[in-house]
Amino acid sequence: MGQPLYKVPALPEAGLPQELQPGPLPLAVASAPWPEYGGFPQTEVFLWSSATGLHVKFQVWESKPRTVWQHHNEPVYEDSCVEFFLQPCPASDNRYVNFEMNAAGTLLLQIGTDRSDRQFLDPSGYTRFAIEVSGAFPPVKHSPSADPCWEAAYTIPFDWLTSLFHDFRPTPGWEMRGNFYKCGDRTASPHYGCWSPVTSAQPDFHRSCDFGRIIL
Repeated sequence: MGQPLYKVPALPEAGLPQELQPGPLPLAVASAPWPEYGGFPQTEVFLWSSATGLHVKFQVWESKPRTVWQHHNEPVYEDSCVEFFLQPCPASDNRYVNFEMNAAGTLLLQIGTDRSDRQFLDPSGYTRFAIEVSGAFPPVKHSPSADPCWEAAYTIPFDWLTSLFHDFRPTPGWEMRGNFYKCGDRTASPHYGCWSPVTSAQPDFHRSCDFGRIIL
């Protein structure tokens, strides 16, 4: 099976217009490469673009999400966590950024080429991502799960990406690579799920070779 491809819908304004709800079709974080960990909470992600950036919104149907870590760049992957790994210039730059966020909106953000080559980015600038989270609330009508749902949303400004990846051009047809994940290393039921299937024998999200195609 080939790696998935997603064409990012472009909307004229930042944010998800009410009249377009539920908005861009959701991507399902549904692959479970390591069955020994059992299932994981149902997770969907919306990704769309505007003139100024990429907009990301996760929805997770998870009862009692774990939110121990409260300061940016702490190990949020131990909590109820959603992650977006993005490689903006795969043709010329093998680095990628990993956005990892728990249900409290605590963000871990790094840049590098692989698992062993990571550099934390300065948390003082994280306000630029306009992070919004909502706590678990009861399932709504037509909800795909009986569990309550929590949401995490943020914006990745194009000018910020360009400052890190000088070859990046946010133009129609520009091809990026990336993956979306759901994890929880120290939740009551540790779990690992992804959008683009990961081919390692053990949980490892830092495999850019397994990233899917994301096209503006």
